[in-house]
Amino acid sequence: MVKQQHITHAQELRLQAVHCKQHNQSWSASKIGKHIGCNRMFVSRWLTRHQQTGDINDKPRSGRPQIADAAAENYILMAAQLPECTSAADIAAKTQQALGLKLSGSTVTRLLKRKGLQHLTAKVVPMLTVKQKLARVKFAKAALRRERCSWRRVMITDSKYFRLHAMGKPAGRWCTPATREVVARPKHSVAAHVYVGVAFHGATSLKFVTGTHKQVSKYTDPKSKRPYRGLAQQEYTDVLHDHFIPEGNKLFKNAGRWADKWQMQQDNAPAHKTPTNMAYIAANVPGGHFLAWPPNSPDLSPIENLWSWMDIKLHKLDTCKNIEELKERLEQVRQSIPPTLLHNMFDGMKARMERVIELNGDYIGK
Repeated sequence: MVKQQHITHAQELRLQAVHCKQHNQSWSASKIGKHIGCNRMFVSRWLTRHQQTGDINDKPRSGRPQIADAAAENYILMAAQLPECTSAADIAAKTQQALGLKLSGSTVTRLLKRKGLQHLTAKVVPMLTVKQKLARVKFAKAALRRERCSWRRVMITDSKYFRLHAMGKPAGRWCTPATREVVARPKHSVAAHVYVGVAFHGATSLKFVTGTHKQVSKYTDPKSKRPYRGLAQQEYTDVLHDHFIPEGNKLFKNAGRWADKWQMQQDNAPAHKTPTNMAYIAANVPGGHFLAWPPNSPDLSPIENLWSWMDIKLHKLDTCKNIEELKERLEQVRQSIPPTLLHNMFDGMKARMERVIELNGDYIGK
């Protein structure tokens, strides 16, 4: 069998195929492929090549030969993990210093991409205190102590701002300076502040509240004597009375389950957790409030997945011209929510709870 000091992953698979055939003459190419994790054509091709030439190396190819051998590739992969090597140029310089091999940044980039790596910035997650981590673990344990189907009888509520104009950085494209695209955007984009309730069985209609463009609160701040700029406690009571509770009752009644037991779960926004609104939920939702949501824990809520899904769907549609058109599009997107998405969201809650306990309350990355 061919032996080499440094071999690539592909060469290693070829050697394994030849080795299997030498020790198991009766094995077919399909069986060898299943054993080593390759397809039948790969095994057949390299067994034939080895039988004819006794070699499993690539044939000479046209063009410049590859500069980095297997040892250099391994070193580049190792250097990419070093904190001081944040760019392809840094990795190339480190490789030249260690191995004396001069590589360009583009060569390093191609090699890393070929190995499945991407140049990504660090993901920013909530900074959790010890107290918050303990609260997250306590919440997860309490949720797991409930009966097996408990999350299927819960309606989770939340709100989000959807903007008329995307405010993020435009996607890059290969072009010349003369053909570079120009995107006009306002300095401040108007937005729709929307609430929704979701359950295993479906979602409520959308409720637009204060914070939506040109929607003024009918309640006055006693300190400033002006209408509240954000959602006030009294307005959230109206949302509960006129929207969440009647639509939640209808949702679970139509589902044929939990109509007299369903519970409501909300986050810790100031307007949500006032004694008045908590008492209103306890008195008017059949099963009351599910559990006190731990602070600084958006990763535990499956509704964040739904907001992301709606955002993607919304931006695939034509650009909205005004706030009323944005509202209509949002309701269209809401009506197109697939049931399987909601089923996966709620059936995945048990795994979320187990994961946060496993990590001692740390961020779970959902």
